[in-house]
Amino acid sequence: MRIIIKTLAILVGSILIYEAIHLIWLRDMEGWAILSWIEEVTENGPSASAAPEDVGSFAQVKSFEGEKSLPLVDFMTLSSLALTVLAAWMLWARKKKSLRKSLWRKGFWAGLAIFLGVTSLALSGSFSTHTEITDAAWADITGTLKVGDVIAYRKDKWSARRELFAEGKVTVIGYRLFRYGHLAIVVEDPKVPGRMALFTSQSQKGANVEEDIDSLRTHNWDAWRLDKWHRVDEERIREGILSCQEKSGHFFGYDFTGMFALWNENLKPEELDDFGTEYICSTSVVTLLYFAGFESDATPRQGMDLITPYQVVRARGRFVKPPALPKRD
Repeated sequence: MRIIIKTLAILVGSILIYEAIHLIWLRDMEGWAILSWIEEVTENGPSASAAPEDVGSFAQVKSFEGEKSLPLVDFMTLSSLALTVLAAWMLWARKKKSLRKSLWRKGFWAGLAIFLGVTSLALSGSFSTHTEITDAAWADITGTLKVGDVIAYRKDKWSARRELFAEGKVTVIGYRLFRYGHLAIVVEDPKVPGRMALFTSQSQKGANVEEDIDSLRTHNWDAWRLDKWHRVDEERIREGILSCQEKSGHFFGYDFTGMFALWNENLKPEELDDFGTEYICSTSVVTLLYFAGFESDATPRQGMDLITPYQVVRARGRFVKPPALPKRD
């Protein structure tokens, strides 16, 4: 029993130390800092061999906080868990008997009760709040967005934990591991002229344009804009969206193998028939951009390669002139 308690105490203690470091010194870095290397972009991508005038890159143009963070909840859970672990160590793992056994026992149960209570409330959504913003102010924000802007989503950690543990949404795990957890690109809905929609791929939906830019009101996100957008063939954007929607399934339209870096669909379609049936959010965006004339450095391979949202917006790429498409019947 003592060995088990010591092992658990060391494990939990290591997590506490990491969370404390992240909260104090690495709070500006979203996701797990130890996994940031996964989001690096190759230096030998397509842009490396392109002429300077053909090289393109993204720049962040907007940021919005639709969800409020909960720093007090972080402090309470970390401090109560630390007290619980320390008390357990003093009571059952330490060889030398504690002189204040009753005090440590009270500390253990108090810390455990606070930790479980705060965690339960946080996972139930009791502490979740959204930013209050007037319709006019929101219209000013969305008015700055343009077709082609890539929306990179962030999520408050407790919101992500609630969706993961309480609602069973496995795809939100990316929010806790990386800087961004979801990606979409602003497009004009091919079937509804004038509607500013978000093209992406989602679990149980596949590639879709179901949400419009007003759906961003309750999310945390950064907007990234590709320079030289005039080099992108918007007609191919439209046709690529229609092709993805026609081919994509619903549950099976989301690329779970790509999510776990096992295998990606064809990320470089030349013709409409080359589009695959399964994409994750980030590969749906880079595939659409490739089809329209922008080849990203984030997609050098087709096989085992996890492409994260942050990789897409931080990567450079090259513009090429794609061939004209045959007209649809």
